[in-house]
Amino acid sequence: MKHSLRNSIIIFILTVLIIVYLLKDNFFDVTGLLVEAKLGFILLAVLIYIFYFILDTIPFYNFTKEYNKEISFKYMLYLNLVTKFFNGITPLSTGGQPFQVLELRKKELSGPNATNVIVQNYIIFQIALVIWGIAAIVLNKTLNLFEPDPALKQLCIIGYVLNFLILFLLFLVSFSKKVNFIVIKKTIDLLYKLKIVKHKEKQYEKWDKICDDFYNNSKLLFKKQKLFLSGILFQLLCLSLFYSIPYVLSYSIDCGGDFTLVTSLSAGAYIFLMGCYIPIPGATGGMEYAFLGFYGNYLLGYELNALLLLWRLLTYYLPTIIGGIVFNIGQRKR
Repeated sequence: MKHSLRNSIIIFILTVLIIVYLLKDNFFDVTGLLVEAKLGFILLAVLIYIFYFILDTIPFYNFTKEYNKEISFKYMLYLNLVTKFFNGITPLSTGGQPFQVLELRKKELSGPNATNVIVQNYIIFQIALVIWGIAAIVLNKTLNLFEPDPALKQLCIIGYVLNFLILFLLFLVSFSKKVNFIVIKKTIDLLYKLKIVKHKEKQYEKWDKICDDFYNNSKLLFKKQKLFLSGILFQLLCLSLFYSIPYVLSYSIDCGGDFTLVTSLSAGAYIFLMGCYIPIPGATGGMEYAFLGFYGNYLLGYELNALLLLWRLLTYYLPTIIGGIVFNIGQRKR
């Protein structure tokens, strides 16, 4: 809880600084656009985000049902929404997965099975992310959509490399019991030297059994090709919806038409890949910099700043706040 408060304060301070930066030169122009924004297009963007969120939950639900047939889709929606909160307030979005493991264990999934569900779900997300990233490169090279500045270009390259590396490591974790056990053994040895763990031989036996369970369950899930391929398809659709949101929001402030849906999808893929490794809660600062860099090829000044504020409010701040409220309500009910 202490870390959540600290991270929330960091997000608040960075957000205030970003808003001040965006409004300092054209405060009345930006706020005027936001006040007069067309509600219909904003509601359409909200609806697209809701569809994105539901589609994002379906593969997670399908993987979980392999271990607990009784689990409800309503519960998985709750779990995914609260995950938005924990991911939103932790660096590199690392807070959601441990929470998911704890929650799934309450639904009678063992530790290895719960971890398996989350790893497989993350693998299909990474595959979809990389596929969309490749598509963005092809579209940009073919249609000459935008030419990012040298700094953005370097960040994009780093983003692609890191995401490919993450995908490789995820497959390694899922299919190499030996690698998993070596890493765990080294960790146990270190904890034993620090006198945090006692009876390391017993710990070896315990974690060897866990690695066996995890490895065997990974093989079972990957054999279900229809489940796995449908999960990738759902994630591709999710990302498509997410990347299209700036395009819809642009019409709410009457700057639609300055760029196309294809441009929005391609820019979204670049921005998302870059934001994945910004070590600040919500990738705050990095996401804004990338957004301004790519959409700045089509919009200038107060229109660009207003669109950025709308986009971050809808896709980051609101889900994080709502997820936090739902989490607290759930905790009180329990």
